[in-house]
Amino acid sequence: MRKITLPLLAAILGIGMTSQSVRASHCGACTYPRAMSCPQQFCMPCVQYKVCYQTVYEDRVCVKYRPVYQTTLKECRYTTMEPCYEQRMKEQHYCVQKPIWETHHVTQKYTVCKPVYETCVKEHRYCVMKPVYQCYEEPMHWTTYKTIHEQHVKEHRYCVYHQKEECYQVPVRWTTYKPEYTRCVKEHRYCVEKQVIQEYQVPVKWTTFKAEYTQHVREHRYTVCRPTYQEYQVPVKWTTFKPEYTQHVKETPYTVYHQKIECYQVPVKYTVCRPVYRKHEVDVPVTTYRTVMEPCEKIVKTIRCEPVMFEQQIRVECGEWQTEQIFVPGPVVCRTHREPGRWEFDPCSCCCKYIPGAVVSCQVQLPGKHVCKKIYCPREEIRTIKCCKMVPKEHCEVVRYEVCKVIPVHSTRKCCYTSCKMVAEEHCKMENRTRCIQVPECKVHRQCYTTCRMVPQEHCKMVTCKKCVMVPEEKVCCIPYTTCRMVPQEHCKMVTQRKCIMVPEVKVCMIPYTTCRMVPQEHCKMVTQKRCYVVPEEKVCRIPYTVCKVIPEQHCKMVKKTRCVMVPEEKVCRIPYTTCRMVPEERCCVIAVKKCRMVTEEKVCCVPYTVCHMVPREHVRCVPHTTCRMEPYCEVQKICRRIPICVPVCE
Repeated sequence: MRKITLPLLAAILGIGMTSQSVRASHCGACTYPRAMSCPQQFCMPCVQYKVCYQTVYEDRVCVKYRPVYQTTLKECRYTTMEPCYEQRMKEQHYCVQKPIWETHHVTQKYTVCKPVYETCVKEHRYCVMKPVYQCYEEPMHWTTYKTIHEQHVKEHRYCVYHQKEECYQVPVRWTTYKPEYTRCVKEHRYCVEKQVIQEYQVPVKWTTFKAEYTQHVREHRYTVCRPTYQEYQVPVKWTTFKPEYTQHVKETPYTVYHQKIECYQVPVKYTVCRPVYRKHEVDVPVTTYRTVMEPCEKIVKTIRCEPVMFEQQIRVECGEWQTEQIFVPGPVVCRTHREPGRWEFDPCSCCCKYIPGAVVSCQVQLPGKHVCKKIYCPREEIRTIKCCKMVPKEHCEVVRYEVCKVIPVHSTRKCCYTSCKMVAEEHCKMENRTRCIQVPECKVHRQCYTTCRMVPQEHCKMVTCKKCVMVPEEKVCCIPYTTCRMVPQEHCKMVTQRKCIMVPEVKVCMIPYTTCRMVPQEHCKMVTQKRCYVVPEEKVCRIPYTVCKVIPEQHCKMVKKTRCVMVPEEKVCRIPYTTCRMVPEERCCVIAVKKCRMVTEEKVCCVPYTVCHMVPREHVRCVPHTTCRMEPYCEVQKICRRIPICVPVCE
């Protein structure tokens, strides 16, 4: 403000001093009389001032900092522990059990049973069924069917329609047929073979052998080596390493920049747009639409189906079941039985033994049976059935309907709208701004670090060990053993067996079926149209058809058959068999027996082992160390400023 007010005061004082000097220089000679003078002739004009801004450029010296990096090599010492290995040998004593085998001979007595075989002959009686075949005749009846075709002629009356066109209103009648379904049931008889199971018993004989066990004991001598443990001590040495830590401090210089904020003002010009509204009125054309209904006619053709009845001949396959008895012979069964045994004296055991008879197998035929067999005799019949066929017929009718049309209607209406116009206005304001200046500051950072060194320590301890010594010892054990003897036993049981017989049985099942009947329905309506008037005309045509009749014929013939009758016949056969008896015999043998005894022997072996101890080693290496310092330098900058100036303005 001081810069603005001082120039204004100086300008005002200068103007006042110039007016007085001018008036004194004329000495009053140039003054006019007051009656003839006006204010514009002797008064100074009124001066007004306007504030303007002048752009001024100034040179300002600015101090800036740039980083300067300097790299130096710094020695770094450190210690490492390297392992050092040494190979050593130590003696180890141990005991070994050495086996020594001794052989001696032992005499052993034993008993041998020598078999003595004897051949004998025995008679065996058995029954054989001998088949005897007999021939006989049996009548066989059957029926055949002979087809006879007969030609017939029937009259078929039908109606033919002639069309005549008339244009007037007449009733139209038509008939539709609605199907009506009826559920019916019919019986169907058929024959089923039913199984009937009969039970009967058959004796079954068998022999089992029961084991008799006898316990015995014998002695067995053997040698066992018993282990004996002895304790002794061995020195064990080892080395451990203990770490030693040392603290160090390292200083690192660095620079920190602080921000300083400076405020200044800048004039800003801006333009504001002010809206100016104006109303208008315009005639706008409008189109509306009106709906109008228009009547129309069209001819619709429809097709209806009318039923026509006719007859048709079909072939139906049918037949009947006939029962026939057939004799089936029984199966041939292999039957096994045992012959009666005998008692014999055994000199070894001084008692009687029962010797069972031999097992004999023979074939026996079981009795036959009569079986009823159903035989189906097919035949073919021709049947006449009535069929219904739907014949399409065309009908025409006139249908009236309305069509919707849209008609446009044109008109006008008044529409008001408002227009907007933007008027620009200029304004000026002083805006406060801020700038940031970086101020450097040097600091030092202290960093602590630790180094480690390994110190070796020797240790030793006594370890207790055990060694094993084997001491021989003789033992005796009793071994039990068992002998077995088989004793025969006779058994018999009744076994129930079953046989199946087929018994015929007549059954009835109900078969449902559906019949269809067409029920006519009459319809009538009045239609205004051009229709066809139909004049009926009856005609007759003769249709030939064939009727098929089946005539049964009975036949009979004698069939030769053979039956088998089993006749029993007794036979005798001589069966040789061998008996065996055991004769005891005493013998003697010499057995070589080996005996083992363990002898303890002490041995010495050298065992290698490795000893490791850590040796410290110092190393030196150069580590690059980089320092950074901020170097100041001057830079001239041109700054643009706008200074306000008062400029006089004359009206």
